[in-house]
Amino acid sequence: MKFFSSLISITFIFASQFSHADTFVISEEASDLLLHPTRSSPALVIALNHSVIPAQTSGVVTKLLVNVGDEVIKGEILATLDCQVNTFNHHSESAQYNQLYSELLFNKRELVRGRSLLKQKNIGEAELDRLNNVVENTRGLLQAKKAAVDNALLNVERCNIKAPFDGVVTKRIANLGEMINFGNPLVELIEDKLLEVSAKIASSDEESFHQATLYTLDINDELYTVTLRAYLPLIEDNARSREARFLFVDKQAVAGETGRLRWKSPLPYLPAYLLQKRNGISGYFIVENKKAKFVTVESAEEGRPIAYDLPASTQIITEGFQALKDGDAVKLITSNNKAIATSGKS
Repeated sequence: MKFFSSLISITFIFASQFSHADTFVISEEASDLLLHPTRSSPALVIALNHSVIPAQTSGVVTKLLVNVGDEVIKGEILATLDCQVNTFNHHSESAQYNQLYSELLFNKRELVRGRSLLKQKNIGEAELDRLNNVVENTRGLLQAKKAAVDNALLNVERCNIKAPFDGVVTKRIANLGEMINFGNPLVELIEDKLLEVSAKIASSDEESFHQATLYTLDINDELYTVTLRAYLPLIEDNARSREARFLFVDKQAVAGETGRLRWKSPLPYLPAYLLQKRNGISGYFIVENKKAKFVTVESAEEGRPIAYDLPASTQIITEGFQALKDGDAVKLITSNNKAIATSGKS
């Protein structure tokens, strides 16, 4: 009988101790959990100028002065065309210009004589007006012919196809002896020193992207420091992302290479596994005044680190939070830098 009485007493004591503490949880100080997650997006190195250099006049290719891989400077001659036709046209236009110039000088002298004769009343006002009109017409024809001469000279100069920028030849399109018409391509040229990085930033990463102070381009584990130049105000429907353009800070990659743009948020985050949902609202649990408190995070996404803006000394419940509700009483027991809490309804 005494045995059963003792057993009942022990059972009562055990029940009284744990009736209000059915779930064990562990909490840790936020400073031990906080991290600064690295985000990334696909990126491509592009050359701002990768051009097909066309002929600006017609003619047979007489020289091709560059080969694939050659470095050229702005203004360097890449190829030449047979320029006889353009040269003859320039000579013809120049001769006509000289003829009109002589006519203008003659007509001006006639106008001067006409004014003298008018004073002597040997001619009338109408004749003087005619002489003045001849001078003005000749002057207009001379100006038009000057433009034709300049255009003919320009076509002569265009027989030499020149590099529009410093770069490297990536393709020879035309061949020696080939007839080239206006606009036909001769050489492909890339400006290898003027490169940018294009990256697609997902809408869900925009907040951390703008918070970052350092961006790097990772290509096969080689890192390049880049700086943001522009963020396009256009969302691509197919990917729900916006394009960002970056400039290399020091060393450059090679045009056409692909990699990952990486950035680290300067703001602290909690590990993603702490995220819970209560009544459809996302958040995590902390210990406050010996009770579990549910901290809501509107921007939280499942599987991603959780934005954190509380003091670093806050106790974050890291285990056993599955059954917790906001306001449940907890009792902390410190052990090995962790706090073990018992919780239950009070």
